Amino acid sequence: MHQPQLNKEDMRWDYLEGDGDFRSEEVTKLRDEADIVVTNPPFSLFREFLPWLFEGGVEFAIIGNMNAVTYKEVYPLIKENRLWLGATRNGGGAMWFRIPDNAPVKKSGQRIDPDGTRWQTIGSSAWFTNIEHGRRHEPLVLMTMEDNLVYGLKAVKDIGYPKYDNYDAIEVPKVLGIPSDYDGVMGVPITFLGKYNPEQFEIVKFRHGDDGKDLSYPLADGGTKTPYFRVLIRHRRPDAKEA
Repeated sequence: MHQPQLNKEDMRWDYLEGDGDFRSEEVTKLRDEADIVVTNPPFSLFREFLPWLFEGGVEFAIIGNMNAVTYKEVYPLIKENRLWLGATRNGGGAMWFRIPDNAPVKKSGQRIDPDGTRWQTIGSSAWFTNIEHGRRHEPLVLMTMEDNLVYGLKAVKDIGYPKYDNYDAIEVPKVLGIPSDYDGVMGVPITFLGKYNPEQFEIVKFRHGDDGKDLSYPLADGGTKTPYFRVLIRHRRPDAKEA
């Protein structure tokens, strides 16, 4: 199948008359003329920039901080399946950006390809998009709860699957520890969103329990732990029949 190519010679560009603020009439007009918007907005303005894109009804792929999924302006869009992570963010992995040959050398977070091309990672970055891609429909291969407790990750074997104090759900400390045979609600880390398949899972809610506070679960020593922002999910069982 022939793949279309974009030649730099076919591209046209011009300087903006204003300062480039996306809220300006000039840039808003460009948004309304565009088929797709691809950009790296200031992380500090992400909360404002995302609604601006949706107001324009445009397809987009933008770079943001992974923690933006915790914003109250963002996670409802993810739950409603109007926004998701891009193909290059499949969990805890990092994004890599090409850097100039004369960029400062750092002890970590950089790599050099065999051809000499230099790359820098910004581990907290992710693509946010409303453009479909195949990876978001790949099923996550999982073990049963019993197998996870015996053969699974140490983080799961150490604590099991404790129930939250303030919501009817279990804590799952690692995405790969999601039990394949549990039909109830589960709290998982935000890295789950990089592997989220909407045909396999349903997002129930984000972060808070029935009391409006962050989810928490009891510890063996009598204490309580409040894990960082959790996504509450459950399996979709399209073949299951009601009794």
